Amino acid sequence: MKQSTALGILKSGRNVFLTGSAGTGKTFLINQYTSYLKERKIKPAIVAPTGIAASHIGGVTIHSFFSIGIREYIDEYYLDKLMQMKSVHERLSKLKVLIIDEVSMVSPGVFESMDKILRAIKFTDKPFGGVQIILSGDFFQLPPVSKE
Repeated sequence: MKQSTALGILKSGRNVFLTGSAGTGKTFLINQYTSYLKERKIKPAIVAPTGIAASHIGGVTIHSFFSIGIREYIDEYYLDKLMQMKSVHERLSKLKVLIIDEVSMVSPGVFESMDKILRAIKFTDKPFGGVQIILSGDFFQLPPVSKE
Protein backbone atom coordinates (compact mmCIF):
# COMPACT_ATOMS: atom_id res chain seq x y z
CA MET A 1 0.00 0.00 0.00
CA LYS A 2 1.26 3.49 -0.78
CA GLN A 3 2.05 5.73 2.17
CA SER A 4 -0.35 8.38 0.87
CA THR A 5 -3.17 5.81 0.95
CA ALA A 6 -2.21 4.72 4.46
CA LEU A 7 -2.06 8.36 5.61
CA GLY A 8 -5.55 8.90 4.21
CA ILE A 9 -6.83 5.96 6.25
CA LEU A 10 -5.19 7.36 9.38
CA LYS A 11 -6.79 10.76 8.73
CA SER A 12 -10.21 9.10 8.48
CA GLY A 13 -10.09 8.42 12.23
CA ARG A 14 -10.26 4.65 11.93
CA ASN A 15 -8.18 2.34 14.08
CA VAL A 16 -5.12 1.19 12.14
CA PHE A 17 -2.42 -1.48 12.44
CA LEU A 18 0.80 -0.50 10.65
CA THR A 19 3.14 -3.40 10.08
CA GLY A 20 6.17 -4.19 8.02
CA SER A 21 9.80 -5.01 8.48
CA ALA A 22 12.42 -2.46 9.50
CA GLY A 23 12.80 0.38 7.02
CA THR A 24 9.34 0.15 5.44
CA GLY A 25 8.27 3.59 6.66
CA LYS A 26 6.12 2.92 9.72
CA THR A 27 7.82 5.63 11.80
CA PHE A 28 7.86 8.05 8.86
CA LEU A 29 4.11 7.58 8.42
CA ILE A 30 3.45 8.04 12.13
CA ASN A 31 5.49 11.26 12.08
CA GLN A 32 3.45 12.54 9.12
CA TYR A 33 0.22 11.73 10.93
CA THR A 34 1.29 13.34 14.20
CA SER A 35 2.22 16.51 12.28
CA TYR A 36 -1.22 16.47 10.66
CA LEU A 37 -2.86 16.10 14.08
CA LYS A 38 -0.79 18.87 15.67
CA GLU A 39 -1.78 21.25 12.85
CA ARG A 40 -5.36 20.59 13.98
CA LYS A 41 -4.52 21.14 17.67
CA ILE A 42 -4.88 17.43 18.48
CA LYS A 43 -2.12 16.07 20.71
CA PRO A 44 -1.75 12.33 20.24
CA ALA A 45 -0.33 10.15 22.98
CA ILE A 46 2.66 8.16 21.76
CA VAL A 47 3.52 5.15 23.89
CA ALA A 48 5.59 1.99 23.77
CA PRO A 49 6.05 -1.00 26.08
CA THR A 50 9.66 -0.20 27.06
CA GLY A 51 11.60 2.93 27.88
CA ILE A 52 14.05 2.40 25.03
CA ALA A 53 11.26 1.94 22.46
CA ALA A 54 9.42 4.97 23.87
CA SER A 55 12.52 7.18 23.68
CA HIS A 56 13.04 6.25 20.02
CA ILE A 57 9.63 7.66 19.09
CA GLY A 58 9.54 10.62 21.46
CA GLY A 59 6.93 8.99 23.67
CA VAL A 60 6.56 7.47 27.11
CA THR A 61 5.99 3.97 28.37
CA ILE A 62 2.48 2.56 28.40
CA HIS A 63 2.76 1.87 32.13
CA SER A 64 3.74 5.47 32.85
CA PHE A 65 1.11 7.06 30.61
CA PHE A 66 -1.71 4.98 32.09
CA SER A 67 -0.28 5.13 35.65
CA ILE A 68 -0.43 1.36 36.03
CA GLY A 69 3.05 0.92 37.47
CA ILE A 70 4.37 -2.60 37.09
CA ARG A 71 0.90 -4.12 36.83
CA GLU A 72 -0.12 -6.09 33.81
CA TYR A 73 -3.78 -6.43 34.80
CA ILE A 74 -5.78 -3.95 36.82
CA ASP A 75 -8.67 -4.83 39.10
CA GLU A 76 -11.77 -2.77 39.92
CA TYR A 77 -10.18 -1.45 43.12
CA TYR A 78 -7.19 -0.02 41.26
CA LEU A 79 -9.44 1.30 38.48
CA ASP A 80 -11.44 3.22 41.12
CA LYS A 81 -8.17 4.66 42.47
CA LEU A 82 -7.15 5.77 38.97
CA MET A 83 -10.52 7.43 38.42
CA GLN A 84 -9.89 9.57 41.49
CA MET A 85 -6.43 10.72 40.37
CA LYS A 86 -6.98 14.17 38.90
CA SER A 87 -3.85 14.17 36.71
CA VAL A 88 -4.71 10.78 35.18
CA HIS A 89 -8.33 11.75 34.65
CA GLU A 90 -7.41 15.04 32.95
CA ARG A 91 -4.80 13.43 30.70
CA LEU A 92 -6.97 10.54 29.56
CA SER A 93 -10.34 12.28 29.32
CA LYS A 94 -8.95 14.63 26.64
CA LEU A 95 -7.23 11.85 24.68
CA LYS A 96 -8.39 11.44 21.08
CA VAL A 97 -5.53 9.47 19.46
CA LEU A 98 -3.30 6.80 21.00
CA ILE A 99 -0.27 5.58 19.05
CA ILE A 100 1.29 2.36 20.35
CA ASP A 101 4.68 1.48 18.89
CA GLU A 102 6.40 -1.93 19.11
CA VAL A 103 2.95 -3.45 19.58
CA SER A 104 4.34 -6.98 19.32
CA MET A 105 5.87 -6.46 22.77
CA VAL A 106 2.56 -5.52 24.44
CA SER A 107 0.98 -8.33 26.45
CA PRO A 108 -2.75 -9.11 26.27
CA GLY A 109 -3.11 -8.04 29.92
CA VAL A 110 -1.72 -4.58 29.24
CA PHE A 111 -4.06 -4.20 26.24
CA GLU A 112 -6.99 -5.20 28.42
CA SER A 113 -5.94 -2.70 31.10
CA MET A 114 -5.65 0.18 28.61
CA ASP A 115 -9.10 -0.65 27.23
CA LYS A 116 -10.66 -0.90 30.69
CA ILE A 117 -9.14 2.42 31.83
CA LEU A 118 -10.19 4.36 28.73
CA ARG A 119 -13.75 2.98 28.82
CA ALA A 120 -14.05 4.03 32.47
CA ILE A 121 -12.52 7.50 32.01
CA LYS A 122 -14.62 8.22 28.90
CA PHE A 123 -17.82 6.70 30.39
CA THR A 124 -18.50 4.53 27.34
CA ASP A 125 -18.54 0.89 26.30
CA LYS A 126 -16.78 1.67 23.02
CA PRO A 127 -13.46 -0.17 22.64
CA PHE A 128 -10.66 1.94 24.12
CA GLY A 129 -13.21 4.56 25.07
CA GLY A 130 -13.71 5.58 21.44
CA VAL A 131 -10.09 6.76 21.18
CA GLN A 132 -8.47 6.22 17.76
CA ILE A 133 -5.86 3.48 18.20
CA ILE A 134 -2.82 3.32 15.91
CA LEU A 135 -0.76 0.17 16.39
CA SER A 136 2.69 -0.07 14.86
CA GLY A 137 5.15 -2.91 14.86
CA ASP A 138 6.36 -6.14 13.39
CA PHE A 139 5.17 -9.40 14.94
CA PHE A 140 8.07 -11.21 13.26
CA GLN A 141 10.50 -9.12 15.28
CA LEU A 142 9.84 -8.91 19.03
CA PRO A 143 7.69 -11.02 21.39
CA PRO A 144 5.63 -9.56 24.28
CA VAL A 145 7.56 -8.40 27.31
CA SER A 146 7.38 -11.19 29.87
CA LYS A 147 7.72 -11.12 33.64
CA GLU A 148 9.60 -14.44 33.57
